[in-house]
Amino acid sequence: MNLFKLKNYFGMINIMIVDDHKLFSDGLAALLENEPEIRVTKQIYDSRNAMSEISQQMPDLVLIDFNMPYINGLELSKQLLLEYPEIKILILSMYDEERFIRDFQEAGTKGYLIKTASIEEVKKTIVAIHGGENVFAIFDKRNLHKEDLFIKKLLLSPREEEVIKLIVNGLSTRQIAENLNISYYTAETHKKNIYTKLGIKGGERALLSQLLNEE
Repeated sequence: MNLFKLKNYFGMINIMIVDDHKLFSDGLAALLENEPEIRVTKQIYDSRNAMSEISQQMPDLVLIDFNMPYINGLELSKQLLLEYPEIKILILSMYDEERFIRDFQEAGTKGYLIKTASIEEVKKTIVAIHGGENVFAIFDKRNLHKEDLFIKKLLLSPREEEVIKLIVNGLSTRQIAENLNISYYTAETHKKNIYTKLGIKGGERALLSQLLNEE
């Protein structure tokens, strides 16, 4: 049976919230619970649990934060839509640049709202998307968050992300090369590219400090 075809007997819109910021998620959930046509069925604080939790309840709509550790909102949206093409996703984000909004449009999400939106805007958007509309915030063509570490990390290649994980685990350049089956020179080049893309001066210690502060 297709879970998306099941009808809610009370005519409510069942939603789930995926956001690692507990204070924001709890506040949003509390405000939405005051809306008679909306029911928050689950809050997920760790994006790694989102796929399994959503597959068990299959809500009408999922609200997803963009900037999350482990799996960011764009990657999570792609994974969900690949597995469940009919699912409706509304992105909540602090970033209003054109490129990010277009990325989510191309991924197949149904809406994108800036986190400064009022609860009334959020409610209207949820209802509109549930009714079949697409709702995307007006974007800003300027790159206002170019110094944001989360945005910089989006520039990293999958291999560079692997290298960062190995650095965090304490591996030396030689050990990284052996672990990834690449040359010492290639491993060193990956590290230099990482420092350049993240704007880090000071090598591994500075990188680890940046990542620690991000947490």
